[in-house]
Amino acid sequence: MQYYNDKSNESAANLFFMFFQMFMILIVYGFVYSAFIAVKMAIAEQGLTMMTYLPEFIALAGYPVVIFRTLKMFKAEKRLRAVAWMMGWASVIIVFLYFHLSQLILN
Repeated sequence: MQYYNDKSNESAANLFFMFFQMFMILIVYGFVYSAFIAVKMAIAEQGLTMMTYLPEFIALAGYPVVIFRTLKMFKAEKRLRAVAWMMGWASVIIVFLYFHLSQLILN
């Protein structure tokens, strides 16, 4: 008969959350990569400066910080809040990048 073990359940939950974090970082970095390509085309077409890449670099450097903070939240037994923060910040970053790209296209 198998017994309930809090330690193995907690380690399994941490493992699943880390896999979810890897999946989310791949999604966000996919959008960042496509934004890099779009900004590169806008720079070539409109003759913009390299500062146009700044929002992409902020997103590239900022999301791992969110990942690290949500992992600390998850390990502090705030699991639902950690998942919501990670997904919320991913959506904010993606919307911000596409807003930035729409401003480049409209100008």
